[in-house]
Amino acid sequence: MKSSRKIITIIASCMIVIGILLAVIGLSAGARFSITNTLDGFKVLGPEDRKIEEFPLSAFTNIKGDLTDADIEIIPSNEYKLKIERQKSTKITHEVENDTLVLEDNDSKSSPKLFLNLTFSSIPETVIKIYVPKETKFSDVSLVNKFGDTRLDGVITDKLKIDSNDGDIVLNDVQANELNIENGFGDITSSKVTTKVLNIDMNDGDAIFDTINAASTVLNNKFGDITFRNFTSEGLTMKSNDGDIEIQGMLLGNSTIHSSFGDVNLKLLNKKSDLSYNIRNKFGDITVNDNQFETKATNTTNSQNKLDITSNDGDVDVTF
Repeated sequence: MKSSRKIITIIASCMIVIGILLAVIGLSAGARFSITNTLDGFKVLGPEDRKIEEFPLSAFTNIKGDLTDADIEIIPSNEYKLKIERQKSTKITHEVENDTLVLEDNDSKSSPKLFLNLTFSSIPETVIKIYVPKETKFSDVSLVNKFGDTRLDGVITDKLKIDSNDGDIVLNDVQANELNIENGFGDITSSKVTTKVLNIDMNDGDAIFDTINAASTVLNNKFGDITFRNFTSEGLTMKSNDGDIEIQGMLLGNSTIHSSFGDVNLKLLNKKSDLSYNIRNKFGDITVNDNQFETKATNTTNSQNKLDITSNDGDVDVTF
């Protein structure tokens, strides 16, 4: 009996090893083994399950998107057009009504999808591309995207709101009177942004802004670095829990920076005589124009421009 059990065990082990070897060979040769759950049950995904659609659109001045898992782009063009790349099991609905393009997916109203990918390549995500004529002026652009990247190029709008749970956000050449961004997990990269009001709330990710002009800026980031280059603001409130802060530009009006853990590096275009500042640091060095201070550095002028920096643990370096 023991001999029979031993033989069975050896045969079963050999079959498992052979199965693993065949699976590895198959995957290396390009076999697919990506599984997702659909309304009809589980399904193995392949190239034939990918669908690409294009739709001409009538003109609109507002965009409202409510998506669960998709990469979304707004692209300058010479026409109004919508291009969608998706799995056949993913349904994307769109309509233009009352000057508003409305985008939704079936996943936003159903249970979360399961993706199991055992290949050496990634599962293609849903990609939504919105083409609009250059210089189109929007009234309101609101995008809610739980999982996926968001990219905007050449957008001009009165109000812009992006609510992302997990994904990167890229803004290029954007003009808005009011710009609000909430991003749970993911980076924000921006260049050539002009706005009157800029509000950013991040949980975990880096924020990089290059060439930005804002009348009022509020940014909160729990975990991640903050970098502002070629930055001009008439009022700044910045709070970082854990990450470095780097600002290059002009700070006008009242500016407040609070850093719990991380260095603060400011290279300002302001003249020292035109900016009053109060810098406090518990654990870390304070350097102003190569002059070092301990725990506190102050400068009082008759200017209306004021800078207040509070640091708990990290070096503070300010250069005029």
